[in-house]
Formats: sequence, structure tokens, C-alpha cells
Amino acid sequence: MKLAMLIAVVMGLSVTSLSAETYRWKDKDGKIHYGAMVPAEYADQPYDILNNSGQVIEHVEDTTIPMEVIVEKKIKKREPLISEETRRQQSDRLLVFRYSSEQEIITALELEIAQLGYDKKVINKSYESTTIAIRNEIGQAADRQRAGQQITAEQQKEIDHLYARLAQDEKKRAAMNKRENRIRTRFQEELERYRFLTSDTAEAEQTEETEIIDQEETDQG
Repeated sequence: MKLAMLIAVVMGLSVTSLSAETYRWKDKDGKIHYGAMVPAEYADQPYDILNNSGQVIEHVEDTTIPMEVIVEKKIKKREPLISEETRRQQSDRLLVFRYSSEQEIITALELEIAQLGYDKKVINKSYESTTIAIRNEIGQAADRQRAGQQITAEQQKEIDHLYARLAQDEKKRAAMNKRENRIRTRFQEELERYRFLTSDTAEAEQTEETEIIDQEETDQG
């Protein structure tokens, strides 16, 4: 029962995805062109509108309709299936349904951070080993120079490779830190929202909203 309710709420949160569109038209020589918009000189000729998969989703034969009007109609068609207020209410119901206490939210946060910790450990280990490898390679290069020998092309190539790998590890570490911050922020927002939804204030607002709706229905009756 709970699973069915959860699926219903999640599906309610989804909206129609917006896909990029491409216009296809022919020039005066019959050559086919593609672009983000039909050029003005060909606006009086029929054209096709393709989705991001290359499929024709609309063929425009009546070119007397201004392009702006067509674009405006498409924008209106793409409006969300549900209002922002409805989406928020569904999100709130899902949040209260998912957790039975504040501690469950905190525990879920700790679990996700712990899972992230393994990836961070792997990246940090690679960073440390690369740092050691660079130190060793530079040490060997310094020894060769002190002995009056030139650094070989292979040695220089290996040093460059290690520095490139170190830079990649640094990027991964930075990305992992940002990911952790996003996770903590998300759970903090959920925790604060959950506290509000389960508070006396939220219950009072819900009661007031219900009374207003009932009064409106009575007046209409």
C-alpha cells in the first residue's frame, strides 16, 4: 500500500520534459537546411519542426501564421501539467510519508554521506599515491642533474603524466566536496521543512485552509 502511494506521489511530481527543436526547410534550389529558426527569406515556405531525435513533430503548411505566434503557442503547450502550489503540496506529502521522525532524516543523511565516503577514500588514495610518485620522479631527475646527466624524454613524459593525473584527482576531490555539500544542504532543507510540516503551526494553517475551502463550497452551494 505504501509503495503504491509513494509511486503515485512521485509520478505526480513529474512534468513533461522539454526537448530542443530543430527547423527544416528548403531553399529556392530545393536544398534542405536545418537550424534553430527558419530564415526570414524562407518564412513563406512550408517547413518541418523536428524534435531532438530528428522526428517530425509538426509540419507547417500555412505560413501566413507569424512565427512568433507559433512559438508562443508552443511555449503555452509546454507549461507544467500541475501548478507550483500543487507540486509543493505533493512534495510535502511525500516528505512526511517517507520519514516518520526527524531522526530518520538525520540517519538517512549519515548513510548517504557514509556511502560517499568510500568514493572519497578512493580518490584521496589515488591523490596521495600520485603525489608520492611525483616526488620520487623529481628526486630521480634531480639526482641525474647533480650527476651531470640530462633528464630523459621518458622521465619528463612520466612526470608530465603524473602531474596531469594529479590535476584530475584534484578536480575529482573538489567535485566530491561539492557533492557532499549539496547532499547536506538537501537534507537540511528537508529536515527544516519536515519540522514545519509536523509542527502546530502547519496544522493550524492546514485547518484554516480547509475551513476556507469548506466556506467557499458552502457559499457556492
